[in-house]
Amino acid sequence: MPDEQRRLTLQETEEFSGEIDAVVKRHSRDVILPVLSGLLDGIAKNPRAFGRTSWNTRIAKSDPLGLTIPTFSIVFQIQNEDEKDEYVLLLWIRT
Repeated sequence: MPDEQRRLTLQETEEFSGEIDAVVKRHSRDVILPVLSGLLDGIAKNPRAFGRTSWNTRIAKSDPLGLTIPTFSIVFQIQNEDEKDEYVLLLWIRT
């Protein structure tokens, strides 16, 4: 049986937590949770797959899925990169 893929811990900043709460209030959970879950899962499994921006940050963007589902951008950093205690710090989310 192959090794299970490594998943990094996702840690939210206070700003990210507030923004995600606002997003959930504006949109139906049934509509946005599958998109957000998939995006966050991708970040946890392979954060280096996402493009770099400035200040050592990266950005993950969801694909457009129609008029009723918003597109999300999540800005994050890899903390303690290449160390045993490496994790992802979620900075901002935008729709």
